[in-house]
Amino acid sequence: MAANPYKKREPNIREQVYGMLRQDIALGKIGFDVRLVDNEIAASLNVSRMPVREALLQLKNEGVLEGTSRGFVLRVYTAQDIEDIFSVRLLLEPPAAKLACVNQSRVGMQAMEQALSRIEATHQQGDPIDNIQANWAFRSAWISMVPNKQLVDTMARLHDQADQARIACLQDPQFRLETMQRAKGICQAFSERQEEQAAHLIMENLVICCSAYCLKQAELLA
Repeated sequence: MAANPYKKREPNIREQVYGMLRQDIALGKIGFDVRLVDNEIAASLNVSRMPVREALLQLKNEGVLEGTSRGFVLRVYTAQDIEDIFSVRLLLEPPAAKLACVNQSRVGMQAMEQALSRIEATHQQGDPIDNIQANWAFRSAWISMVPNKQLVDTMARLHDQADQARIACLQDPQFRLETMQRAKGICQAFSERQEEQAAHLIMENLVICCSAYCLKQAELLA
C-alpha cells in the first residue's frame, strides 16, 4: 500500500530540540546566567551536535538568543525593544483571538478551562513558577484554536522575545491576581463565542502587559 504523502510527519531532531528549548525559555527554566552550548546539550540528550546547533541558530535568528565566544545566551531586550514587539503583537493577536473564538472546539475549551483552574490554584498557593507554566498553558490553549499556522508561528516568536520581563512580572502576587482576572474574562468570552469581546480582552491584556513589562525591563537593566 502506498504511503500517504499528506500524512503528518513526526518532528525531526532539530525541531524537537528547538521546541524543547523554546518551551524551557518560555517557562523560565533558562535564565540569563545559563550558557547554551551545543555539544553539552547534545550529550545530555544523547543526540548528535549538528541538529542542536541548528536549533540554537534558529533561536538566534528569531531574536531569542545571542551568540557568545562560547555558546549562546538569552538576548537582553531594552524597554523600547519590548514596546516595539508589543506594537506588532497588538496588530496580530486581537484578530487571531477572533479567529480562534469562532473556531473554538470542545478540546480547546477544555484545555483553556484546565489551564485557568491551574492559574487559580497556583495563585492561591503563591507559587510563581507553576503560575508561569499555567499562564503559558492558557495562552497555548487559545492559540491552538487559531486556524492559521503562519500566524501562530509568528505570534509564538514574538511572545518568546518578551519572556524575561513576563517572568519577572509574574513573580509579583498582585500582577498574578490581575492576570488571573483577565484570563477569566477571556475564557468566558471564548466559551460564549463572543469573538469581539475576546479580541477586545486580548487587546486590553496586551496593553496592560506592555506597560508592566517595559517598566520591569527598565528595572532589570538599571
